[in-house]
Amino acid sequence: MSIEFNKHLTVGNQLVRATWRHPNKEAIVCKGKRLTYNELNTRVNSLAHGLMKMGIKKGDFVAAILMNNVELVETYFALAKIGAIAAPQNYRLTPDDIQQLINQCEAKALIYESEFKNLVEGLKPKLKTVKHYIYVGEGEEKVTIPYEKLATGYSTEEPDVPMLQDDPQYLNYTSGTTGLPKATIMSHYHNIIVILPVLMELGLDSSWVLLTVFPLFHRVGWATVLGGIISGCKNVITEIDPQKILEAIQEEKVNYVNLVPIMASLLMMVPDFQKYDTSSLKVIVYAAAPLTTEIRDATYKYFTDNIAEYYGSTDTALLTWCNPEMKRKKLTSLGTPIFGVELRIVDEEDRDLPLGEIGEIICRSPAFNPEYYKNPEKTKEAFRNGWWHTGDLGRFDEDKHLYVVGRVEDMIISGTDRIFAPEVEDLITSHPKVKECAVIGLSDKVLGKAVTAIIVPQEGETVSEKELIDFCKGKLAEFKIPKKVKITDTIPRTATGKIMKFELEEQFSKKG
Repeated sequence: MSIEFNKHLTVGNQLVRATWRHPNKEAIVCKGKRLTYNELNTRVNSLAHGLMKMGIKKGDFVAAILMNNVELVETYFALAKIGAIAAPQNYRLTPDDIQQLINQCEAKALIYESEFKNLVEGLKPKLKTVKHYIYVGEGEEKVTIPYEKLATGYSTEEPDVPMLQDDPQYLNYTSGTTGLPKATIMSHYHNIIVILPVLMELGLDSSWVLLTVFPLFHRVGWATVLGGIISGCKNVITEIDPQKILEAIQEEKVNYVNLVPIMASLLMMVPDFQKYDTSSLKVIVYAAAPLTTEIRDATYKYFTDNIAEYYGSTDTALLTWCNPEMKRKKLTSLGTPIFGVELRIVDEEDRDLPLGEIGEIICRSPAFNPEYYKNPEKTKEAFRNGWWHTGDLGRFDEDKHLYVVGRVEDMIISGTDRIFAPEVEDLITSHPKVKECAVIGLSDKVLGKAVTAIIVPQEGETVSEKELIDFCKGKLAEFKIPKKVKITDTIPRTATGKIMKFELEEQFSKKG
């Protein structure tokens, strides 16, 4: 008989181990609920047995439409313990998109909360494989299965389901910056191995308090919570609400938070934000979008002396890390590859480029699955010659530190010139009257693409096209200066703060 030995690095076992070590310590604090590790594990086991009782088995997909709450954390661990695969949905997508994604994975059950009752009622006739609807809240007992009954009414023993680290655990959706999100299936191993280098870099231990503000339906939010569980930390979870974030940092004495730069900007827009005590912060980690000079300097001034930054994507997970000491020396660097990661900068024919030259970033890592779920065309496009093509443009400096300059689609070819949108965005955002800026290329009869800046002014301010173009003169090469400036009320972003430039291009192409 063949025995699989030493292949049991599984997500469910991380919660079990943490519960043995810290049974009475707070594990999760979220929206007024506080659970110790023992309480969390007990509820997770009951939920796991309840799901198995209704027929959910190893290999089944279970979809969830939940906000940042305790129930989603419990769902992840319960499904992991029985070998079912979590398919968390981005509730900010359109109903049609959500329907397509749930049908794509052939989910057998759907867990949702009161916030999305009407959405789910509209989806029910269109969901082909969903047999069980599990409701978080009160008042739906007649038509659904009460979540709380599952979490409290069944055995609290550990589920006896054989599990290996290569078993699928999580359906990981991309941010959807270019249309309907793609998906990759992450194994238990994929989701754990990406966290370990960060824990080592930070020196994280059970004394730390982590704050998660990224959506838990997104891999970054889930990874933050899982990393905290592995380390025996207290995990504080909130929505992306600037005032609640500041309150949580003050009240729970938070040591760590991972932010998109725009989130930090929103924190500083809270009236009297400096009155909140944020002195407990040991580090703020930025990711997912360029860290502007303005936000970096404000972070040092108002929040903490320690800024770390990493580079990666939903597809690839974490690839590089720039620790606080290095961030102070190399202000715009995204660091060097973490454990297990290989990076290259290549040209259009996948030939390595010399240090300093800009090309596409390609990678290999043990933390991602190089295959899009049910999408062989996109897989073939991204995974070539044994390397994952990120679609990001970057360069290495003389010390082999990585600098990301934008997306391949962010490279605007105007006439014979190449312009990298983030460079222009960073400058325009530094204008005192500008709140947000996105630079795109719009069709032009002469140049092919005309560099165009989409601007959201600061509240109460007006800014003209001429004023911004004049502001860029002398600071940018002439060919990089926007030919057009468009004013708008809002710039569309994904749930993790990434700008959806394809929507801007569609919107302003129509307006002319």
